[in-house]
Amino acid sequence: MFVSYVLRVRPESLREGRFTGEVEAVATSQRYAVRSLDELLAFVLETMDEEMTLARTARSGQEAER
Repeated sequence: MFVSYVLRVRPESLREGRFTGEVEAVATSQRYAVRSLDELLAFVLETMDEEMTLARTARSGQEAER
């Protein structure tokens, strides 16, 4: 199973050797500003269970429609 996240990074920061941007959990639309890969990973780990639950629910709803 896959869960989806959108990562938006600031290219000017990357050029300067810094990682800054925003991550969004697609199923819940939760957004979080990130300033490091550690913060990105922490957000994914924190939201993963809820994202998986919503993805399963959406998938089972699509299968029921068939």
